[in-house]
Parts: sequence; structure tokens; C-alpha cells
Amino acid sequence: MRRTLRIVLVVLLAAGAIAWFSLDRILKSTIERESTASLQLATTLDHARLSLLGGKLNLEELHIASPKGFSAPHLLELGDVNLAVKYRQLRSDPIHVQSLTLERPRLVIEQSGGALNFKKAIEGMPPSQGASEKPIKLVIDELKMENAQVVIHPGLPGLRQEITVLVPAITMRNVGSGRGAKNGAAIKDIAILVITALAEKAAQSDSLPAGLRPFLHVDPGQIAKEPVKALQGEVGGLLEGKSGLPAAGRTPTPPKR
Repeated sequence: MRRTLRIVLVVLLAAGAIAWFSLDRILKSTIERESTASLQLATTLDHARLSLLGGKLNLEELHIASPKGFSAPHLLELGDVNLAVKYRQLRSDPIHVQSLTLERPRLVIEQSGGALNFKKAIEGMPPSQGASEKPIKLVIDELKMENAQVVIHPGLPGLRQEITVLVPAITMRNVGSGRGAKNGAAIKDIAILVITALAEKAAQSDSLPAGLRPFLHVDPGQIAKEPVKALQGEVGGLLEGKSGLPAAGRTPTPPKR
């Protein structure tokens, strides 16, 4: 009898482990598919791991491809993405995330044909309603970016060689919970927030030539196809130049090379 119980227990544990790893593969596939559709940029993910003991989801090496016509393979790379989210929320709409931490985000900025890659990417993102039949929406209590870098390729005004700007830690709250955001923020909205915040922070660096800084200032409302109000909360001020970042204003057009 005891031997039978042991065998049953081993079988159940093995079945549970297989089901758990299958869930990780499903999460990975879903994130890649939804992100690619929402951004209109190929998005790849090495691993997705859902914690067995608590409400934590870890994503390893998430890469967003550059728009066509640019040399860098990736526009944005995220080393680790850590979400604190209750399991039952993974089936909710919108998904409520207690915290989202982006470790080692790396934004590459370059110019081609008179256009900047990150602005071209934002312009090419489809409306949220057209990204997929039922796009993933998130409400995030706290979004943090740590150990971030912005790499700027030569070719921009005053820049003859590649420069890497180390970006101070960024913390934002209430993403996707402001007025006009009852259904949360889509993946593309959060990507716009992350990209523009990194570019704006890099623009403040004393290591940049003074003539280059205006080209990195961004007003998402001028280049995105939809209003950015879906991101508002404490984030609204960041996108409107009210959070310590310079007001974006109208960005000058880079000269053609």
C-alpha cells in the first residue's frame, strides 16, 4: 500500500512539474506574440518563469527589434523583467501588477535617412484596438528601471563616436490607472513610456554634446497615433515635462546624412 502511494505521489509530482514547465512555455509564447503584434516590431524572449512559491514572474532577455532601415539588431533590450503579480490576475482584464522592475534596460538610439529609430518605432505602432483582437492591458502600481543604459550611435549632430550614457534609476507609479485608462495600458503604451523616459533621461546627461540634447527630447503626443492619457497617473507628468524632466516641446528634425 505504501509503495503504491509513493508511486502515485511521484507520478503526481512529475505531472505537476510537466504542467508547470508547460505554463512557462505558454507564457513565453504569449508574451512574444502579443508584444510583436502590439509593437509591430519582432520581440523575442529567452525564458519566462513563474514562481512556484509566490506571485512572481521573471522574464529573461527580452529583445525588441529595431525598425527597418536601422543597423542595430535591437532597439531595446531588457536583461531581466520581474513582475509581482497574483496568479489569478494573469487571467484578469486588465492585469493588475503590484510592481514591474526592468533590470539593465538598454536603449539604442541611431539615425537613418534623417529619422531617429525610436521615433520611427513609435510612429509605426498600430492603434491599441488594432494590435490584436483582445490585447493585453496592464495596471502597474510601481514601475522601476535600474542599471539602464542609452547607447547613441555616431551620425547625430555633434557626435563622431558611439557614446554610452548611464541612466539613474527611474521609478514611476500608477501606470495605466489615470483618467482615460479604465482598461489599463497596452503593451505598446508601456513600451512608449519606457523608451521616452530613457531618451529624456539621457538628454539630461552632461556627457552629451549640447547640440545633441534637443534631438532626444520627446513628446509622445506628437509622434504616437493615440493620446498618451492611457498612461496617466503619476506618470502623466513625466510625459508632459512636469516630473523633473525637461518639457519636450517640438523636437527639431535631424538633418539628413
